[in-house]
Amino acid sequence: MGDLETCKLSEIPWRGGTGNEKFIFDNPTVCMVYNAGELNMVEYGKNDILGVCRTEHISPHLISVRLNESAAQYKRTIAYLIDLQTICILDLNTGVTLATIQHEHRIDWLELNPQGTHLLFRNKKCRLHLYKVATQQLTTILEFCKYAQWVPDSDVVVGQGRDTLCVWYAIDTPEKVTTFPIKGEIEDIERSEGRTEVIVDEGMNTVSYALDEALIGFGYAIQRKDYQKAISILSPLQLTDETQTMWK
Repeated sequence: MGDLETCKLSEIPWRGGTGNEKFIFDNPTVCMVYNAGELNMVEYGKNDILGVCRTEHISPHLISVRLNESAAQYKRTIAYLIDLQTICILDLNTGVTLATIQHEHRIDWLELNPQGTHLLFRNKKCRLHLYKVATQQLTTILEFCKYAQWVPDSDVVVGQGRDTLCVWYAIDTPEKVTTFPIKGEIEDIERSEGRTEVIVDEGMNTVSYALDEALIGFGYAIQRKDYQKAISILSPLQLTDETQTMWK
């Protein structure tokens, strides 16, 4: 198997195959091979199996794999469903379970942040929850959630609750949220050339809402431990709830 854009190819010995394997290519860095309740993950360019887990729920909305090369340690993390009400977060480097989250309602969407340190998930009651892996702290951050997503390559969260666009620039203080009234449904988040926009479908029209690139860039600088860059981003900004939290 391989990624034809990067020419990263992988070849692994395969045993016990029946020809009924399902290949899942939704993740840009990992191919997943599903067979008889077992999910095998292969990182493109590596000739061994990255990790294995057992699950019956292989929708791309219910599995999140993050490979983080920016940290001092090369972290590989997966979040998946053991059953419809139980999430497992697994360290693929060691095979150690980092967390097991048992929830009272069925879960219909989940996603790890790029660092694999925080998990977003939504239940069938349309409540959006944030789970911090290190402290095992669970917080409900949005009711009536129609849409949720991490902004690409950042720890910023975008969500929609009824007719409100919500943005969390500092995810460790989820009570600090920036909101905008909107008239439609969030469709996507586009990030390119130093600009990040939330695309909203209003039926007859499509409207874009620009996010604060400086606040997004601050989070990226903190991830990379580039504190001088983080200071230079914050210094010219007006002191608000979000920036005050970031200074702390």
